[in-house]
Amino acid sequence: MLLRLSVQNFAVLENIELDFSRGMTVFTGESGAGKSKIIEAISYLEGRRASADDIRYGNSGAVIEGVFDFPVNDKLSSMLNSLGIEEDELYIVRREVMASSKSLIKINNQMVTLNNLKQIMALVLSIHSQSSQAEVLQKNEQIEYLDRYIGLGKENIFTEYQQHYEAYQSVKERIEELEYKDRNRLTQLELLKMQHAEISALELKEDEEEELEHELEFLSNYENIHEALSQIKSLLVSEYPPQGMLYDINQSLDTVTKFDESYTSYKDTLMDAYYLLTELNSHVSNDLSSIDYDAERLNAIQSRLNQFNQLKRKFTKTYSGLLQFEQELQEDIDDLENISQSFTRLEEEQKELYEKMEQSAMKLHTYRNERKHFLESKLRRELSELEMPNVQFEISLKESHFNPLGFTDVEFLIATNKGEPLKPMKQIASGGEVSRVSLALRTIFSEFDSDSLIIFDEIDTGVSGQVAARMVEKMKLLSKQRQVLAISHLPQAAATADHLLHVEKDTEGERTHSTAAYLNYEDKIEEIARMISGSKITEAARLNAAELLKSSEG
Repeated sequence: MLLRLSVQNFAVLENIELDFSRGMTVFTGESGAGKSKIIEAISYLEGRRASADDIRYGNSGAVIEGVFDFPVNDKLSSMLNSLGIEEDELYIVRREVMASSKSLIKINNQMVTLNNLKQIMALVLSIHSQSSQAEVLQKNEQIEYLDRYIGLGKENIFTEYQQHYEAYQSVKERIEELEYKDRNRLTQLELLKMQHAEISALELKEDEEEELEHELEFLSNYENIHEALSQIKSLLVSEYPPQGMLYDINQSLDTVTKFDESYTSYKDTLMDAYYLLTELNSHVSNDLSSIDYDAERLNAIQSRLNQFNQLKRKFTKTYSGLLQFEQELQEDIDDLENISQSFTRLEEEQKELYEKMEQSAMKLHTYRNERKHFLESKLRRELSELEMPNVQFEISLKESHFNPLGFTDVEFLIATNKGEPLKPMKQIASGGEVSRVSLALRTIFSEFDSDSLIIFDEIDTGVSGQVAARMVEKMKLLSKQRQVLAISHLPQAAATADHLLHVEKDTEGERTHSTAAYLNYEDKIEEIARMISGSKITEAARLNAAELLKSSEG
């Protein structure tokens, strides 16, 4: 849920801080007072794309900050952990909008991208407005509503279909690549062979570059290495070499240890050092007699490394990438030289995968058909409670083109009046009817959603009377389980709200800004009376408002 919202220099919201509580909060106020701007500010925390036009005139940027109590959700926790955001009791989501329309986004002081923000906040809140309600009219949204309700995404048949679909698409793309190459086969083959010959001519070996660089470093520092080895040798064969001294000390320790055993450990260590120096002397002697500065070898190494670098730049590959590229080129050459066999093999594979994909898609189609009535009957009941008692609703399923969800074409059909034929929702549903369908779906899916905050932005526009009362009841019902914020012009909504937030514009000097305050009981009566009768508040409107408040409390 949202606990606090702080907004600076965001359009008419010059500097506003609001605390929010559980239950249902309704925003009221005259049109243009700034109610929608508060919701718009919250939408910036949800992931809305920034616009410099929203920055208050005369300022270089805007800041929006929300303090949230995130819902307990495994997927949400996983996202936060992947971004290095430690789990906490509260989360501060902050967005700074700059004049360039770019923005700085942080969650608990951890920088995140806009895409990260969208993914996280999709599990925290959802905003429903008149424009967003149109999503229920779109087929791609309708199939997702159905699949979500019947739990198709959790079934093995869905995972199985996706695997077959992706495998089929992969082979299909490979065939398309071959078809393209076949059209330009000779030219393509010549190019591939030329590239392969250029790389294979160097006879690249695994780890050769690393080995040559190590040898180059040795030869480049030959003088320092030779000088150091000579110095070690001279010390080890000097008149008083260290190994001789160690030997003499050890001899003396032989006498001491006969009378004091505490020296025994020193004796063993000294002998180890003696043998180590003797071995070092042999190693250094061998190296001094065998290593020699080889200018030709140095030049050869530098030349070969230069050849490697030229190819790496030309093909924009690392050394290991060149080895892989050489192999891929050979495979492409083999495919083109044996293109007919490749086509035959891939087409046979494609046919097998198509059959598997088709069988899996049919299972999905059958699963949807057998269970669609659960959502149909549930939605009919919800719409009946929203004063659409004669509504007919059906989910039409037809076989169509393959896509990541199967080959089922899903369409919501509705008849709002008795005796009318079922037609696609987008053809016949009015704005008020779409609002009710959207609210009904919101109510149904509140059982599934993990988001703790639901925002309704004037979704009740165009409805009145009993319909309005029912819509308010649904919003109130949702607020029992989740925090609900709503902009509404309905007196019933204001009366039913747990908290009534009044937004208005004030003018100071030459500038206008919005303010917001929660109303007490007496102020609620005045505000609801205004919503009933308009700017001229009558005593009858006050009595009506008091009655609405009293009935909502009961």
